[in-house]
Amino acid sequence: MSFNRKRVALACNFCRSRKRRCDARKPSCSTCIELDAECHYDELPAQRIDTSGGSREILNRLRDIEAVLETQSEKIAALSSDFRAPSSHMQSETSPQSHTSVPVTGLQPGVGGIGGAGVPFTPWSFSSMDAQSEFPNLPPLTIPVKHKTSSSYLLSLPSMKALIGEYPTDLFFLLESKNPLPPELSFDTWPTSQPPVEIRRDVTDRLVDTFFSTAHHNHPILDRDEFNEIYSRFLETGPDSSIESALCMVAFALGEIAASPPNPPNFSTSPPGMRYMQHAMPTIIALSSWSFSFSLLLPQALVLASVYFAYIVRPLQSWRLIYSASTILQFKLSGIDTREEGPNSLESIIRLFWSCFLVECDRLAELELPRSGLQQLTDEISLPTCTNLGLMQSTCYLAEISIRRLLNRIHNSLYPSKKHVLTLSSTTLMAPDDFSIDEISSMMVVCDELHAQLETWHASIPEAFRPMLSVASPAIESNDREAILRIRYFAARHIIYRPFVLYIATHGLERASESIFDKASMCIESCRYYIHNTTQILAKPSQYTWTFALSSLGAVVVLTLASLSPDLRHMVPDIDELQSVAIENIRPWASSSLEAVVSILEDMRRKQRILSRV
Repeated sequence: MSFNRKRVALACNFCRSRKRRCDARKPSCSTCIELDAECHYDELPAQRIDTSGGSREILNRLRDIEAVLETQSEKIAALSSDFRAPSSHMQSETSPQSHTSVPVTGLQPGVGGIGGAGVPFTPWSFSSMDAQSEFPNLPPLTIPVKHKTSSSYLLSLPSMKALIGEYPTDLFFLLESKNPLPPELSFDTWPTSQPPVEIRRDVTDRLVDTFFSTAHHNHPILDRDEFNEIYSRFLETGPDSSIESALCMVAFALGEIAASPPNPPNFSTSPPGMRYMQHAMPTIIALSSWSFSFSLLLPQALVLASVYFAYIVRPLQSWRLIYSASTILQFKLSGIDTREEGPNSLESIIRLFWSCFLVECDRLAELELPRSGLQQLTDEISLPTCTNLGLMQSTCYLAEISIRRLLNRIHNSLYPSKKHVLTLSSTTLMAPDDFSIDEISSMMVVCDELHAQLETWHASIPEAFRPMLSVASPAIESNDREAILRIRYFAARHIIYRPFVLYIATHGLERASESIFDKASMCIESCRYYIHNTTQILAKPSQYTWTFALSSLGAVVVLTLASLSPDLRHMVPDIDELQSVAIENIRPWASSSLEAVVSILEDMRRKQRILSRV
């Protein structure tokens, strides 16, 4: 569906930031008068965004593809409508109109808030807020409750149950919830006061430098100059129970874990950085659970602590901390706490928002956990300016936010939960037998449109930073951030075309068209590329260890099902090698709950080898 919009010569800052129609009346337009908002106009529209220096290239590219993405959003709305109508199991429980968003009054438009200070580009969004009602079936940018893309769901498929037996539907949640923390990080054994910790300036200087050159690139929520001021005061006063001290300790811990060698000794009982986290966590937990005087330093410490627990392969603790940070952010966004804490406070809130979004989505993709509500605000929050990163790092950070949003749309377009009176969990909702040939055929146009959006995302990344798409990482990888983007690409492509592999593995090719077979082939290829490309990241500690390990399990399940299908097995002659690569990638982390993943993969490989000889 398309429509024409009348555009005035110059919209006011408020209407432009909110993407509303503006009648350009002066001194105040009709919209601002109606909403009692301050109405301002830029005298020189071409100069309202600073495009000096190296940021010009990315800003220009982002502007260029806005029109393309807008058109594709309209296409997928129409396609989703056609696809969902005949397929009752594809009806989503959510839509953009069903979300109840917190009113974002804490950030004032025109002064660097929503859409003001950020890059003027919102991927996968409507051209205006007024146009949203025109597309009621456009899948939201959230992960649906009880979706069917998790590894647990794949293990529950009849073919996989027949191969390796039946596992609990909430297997990975049970494993994580029963996986004890090291005693030093267990709340039950914490003393009332922080334990002593030795602080040596030469050591902490190195850890701070390591933090800003590694973990900071994935979550640029701190400004280096502002942190240095806090760090200097910390060195003068020493460790204490303040949030400033806790923030420094978390940065030290991340610097130590990020610099640790592959497969550190005693990783599960005494991970690198634990001595600093042991001192920081009592302050962080106490303030986040009982204090209502929220400084931005608290959510910053919570987000970085969440990232630390992701590094040490503790996803539930990581989720709990990011959930707390999200709660505090919603106080800020709702206007309940509107105090400004410095000239960069608004930009800091935006950066915190997107880091919470990234971490929470990675947890929800594999674990059925409560939602914080931040995902529902993604259309209202601009992308961060990332002035605290270099051009390459800021490009990769923005690109990862964008593809995470696309992955959420894929979840909602193809894998929403099926309403059923006997529904118990996401892993029992739907087996491939539920798909008819007509339903699979109707999915093709939606899958192709999602794939087109994925390709547009990849092409929009400036060529100098665009990840190469190959079966293995280049011999010399310029940076891990590009590797992450390549892995995200293959994860998205695999999930888009997974239903076609599951259909053929269950029903065969008797009624399947050549197009269905081609799409199954693309899924198999994407799974193969995914497994090979994760080797680089899983070789050392990172915040992605648990996420990529579980996704690798899902990819191996799909490949194994294909290898057991008479119609697909010729496409997976290297199934034993792929299973072995995944096992060796994850084995260094088997001291954590990922030991169960290694055990499942080894069982799968053993039984697949037996069946291949029959």
